[in-house]
Amino acid sequence: MDFFFNPRGIAVVGATVKPKGGLAIVLNLTRGFSGGIYPVNPGYEEIAGLACYPRVRDVPDPVDLAIVFVPAPQVPEIVEQCARRGIRRIMIESAGFAETGAPGKGLQDRVKKIASAGGIRLWGPNCMGLVDTVSRHVFSFVSPSIWEEMLTGTVSLIVQSGMLSGGFLVDTMSHGIMGVSKVCSIGNKMDVDECDLLAYLLDDPETAAVGLYLESISHGPRFASLCRGAPKPIVVLKGGRSAQGAEAAMSHTASLAGNARVTSAVLRQAGVVEAEDFKQMMDLCRTLAMVPPAPPGATGRTAILTYSGGAGILSADFLDRLGLETARLSPRTTEALEAVYPDWMPVKNPVDLWPAVEKNGGEKVYRTAVRAVCQDPGVDAVLIHVFVGGFVSGLDLEALARESREHGKPIFLWLLGSRREARTFHLAAQSAGIPVYRELFRAVECIAAFFRPARGRRSPAVP
Repeated sequence: MDFFFNPRGIAVVGATVKPKGGLAIVLNLTRGFSGGIYPVNPGYEEIAGLACYPRVRDVPDPVDLAIVFVPAPQVPEIVEQCARRGIRRIMIESAGFAETGAPGKGLQDRVKKIASAGGIRLWGPNCMGLVDTVSRHVFSFVSPSIWEEMLTGTVSLIVQSGMLSGGFLVDTMSHGIMGVSKVCSIGNKMDVDECDLLAYLLDDPETAAVGLYLESISHGPRFASLCRGAPKPIVVLKGGRSAQGAEAAMSHTASLAGNARVTSAVLRQAGVVEAEDFKQMMDLCRTLAMVPPAPPGATGRTAILTYSGGAGILSADFLDRLGLETARLSPRTTEALEAVYPDWMPVKNPVDLWPAVEKNGGEKVYRTAVRAVCQDPGVDAVLIHVFVGGFVSGLDLEALARESREHGKPIFLWLLGSRREARTFHLAAQSAGIPVYRELFRAVECIAAFFRPARGRRSPAVP
């Protein structure tokens, strides 16, 4: 797999000067790839300032990877040329194969036969390729505007879709929700599949958690074995679970979706967290990548620090719905909170801090409350409600992170506020290692995913 991720040189077959995918691939390569870039198109002598070669055989050494973006009927001949040239890794980003029906399936089988005879590994077809933000390798026709939004993180993705992965990447990074490490769009997975890439990413030091959107699982026993032995959290979003969804999957990536209940049972037994939608998958991934493992015996007893009684009630409801417990505060914790509370208000969990803030100011109250609940042996996690813009929350993020690390109590933030201030706060909290969520239920889902045991650590967020 390393030749796909770290080639010495790349031939771009189907490169063009026209504002199309073939140009986007070249422009993306020039922005970050330090190896040789060799556009291939007999119609041009130069593309984006690079010498353009008429045929694959004319491309100079070293070249380990060909990115192919030509009409599907031309792909078999290109693969044969690569075999003769000695290029053993090909990323086919063109569509028009098995997802289109019987003729396309025949074409796809022909390409695979040629590649197998030539000792070639194929990635795709009908995919968007690879985005590696750490190495700055964008081997894809995704819009070059992605460079303006790129955020590096520790979550890697394997996505059986093309346009979804590109659009989702831009949406996630431009809103400052999270960065990513590697995104692998595999399409029809004619050869290279989720098992090949999962094995690679589980051994990748730049990946802390792996998320997968799959419409089918190619080799169920191997995939389950990889998940059971995984040293990193794995989150799966499975498409095609309904009859209509399975039918759509056939026309999207020619995938046989399989029995949804059986798949879910196997994933659960293998210690996988199963997601219900894309943004939930990303939130689960970033949570499990960011937060250190829970101490042995921790069950998810949660202290809720809020500025709103109503939000505290909903938090307790959500914790109960997902099988978690609102922590019972110790007498020592209650005494510490009473020191900053007004006399007329009793202390209980959820901890409504607003009357105390009115009396003593946000900085003192939040510092006291966070320290007290983090020191409480009956508390496993802390959920803090934050509002920014309009009044000062009093939260010192660095101090918050120190308390969390010192006492081994993960802290989760639910954030509301005005757009600009909220985005700034979100980015700062993420940088400090504290996960932030814009929906309260999502925050509780991620707490549940963190504490439910899987591989000794995590399992599904939703019962």
